[in-house]
Amino acid sequence: MKRVVPVREAMSPNVLTALRTTNVAKAAKLMAEVGVGCVVVTEEKKPVGILTERDVLMKVVSEDIKPSTVRVGKIMSVPIIDISPDKDIVEAAKLMAKNKIRRLPVVEDGKLVGIITSADIATISPEIAETAVHSEHLSAEQVGQASGSIDESVCEICGEVKSDLYEVNGMWVCENCRDTMSE
Repeated sequence: MKRVVPVREAMSPNVLTALRTTNVAKAAKLMAEVGVGCVVVTEEKKPVGILTERDVLMKVVSEDIKPSTVRVGKIMSVPIIDISPDKDIVEAAKLMAKNKIRRLPVVEDGKLVGIITSADIATISPEIAETAVHSEHLSAEQVGQASGSIDESVCEICGEVKSDLYEVNGMWVCENCRDTMSE
């Protein structure tokens, strides 16, 4: 029988947060100092959006906008996609893959209680991270018969949700990590 691993066992309870009115430069500096890739935007402890490094890159840097002149609320990703701490990490992995995201705020009774990342899931159970995406489409036998690659799941090396993972030495890895392994 498969063991259910609740999100609360894999999540981090420490979440970097910001207000909508925080400027992007300050939020990015905090992300760099703490070493995380996102800030959850909250109002009264309730998540209302998420600012990721991709948001900063695509909506500010690539547009050559000065980060100190832009408020987080203007570029944050909304609506926020979140998960309950009592849900299984398989559900979290499926939700991430379906929405092409790597981070899920964990919300209980409307309040932010943590965050879970694709890397957290891969650390707990690489098999879950890999099979979760495909369980709706393929049986375990069909997954085993695959030609050595899968369409989208969590890379067991970098922990990111990626398209086109490859089986290398019994692990599912993205193209970048595969190339690094062969050097």
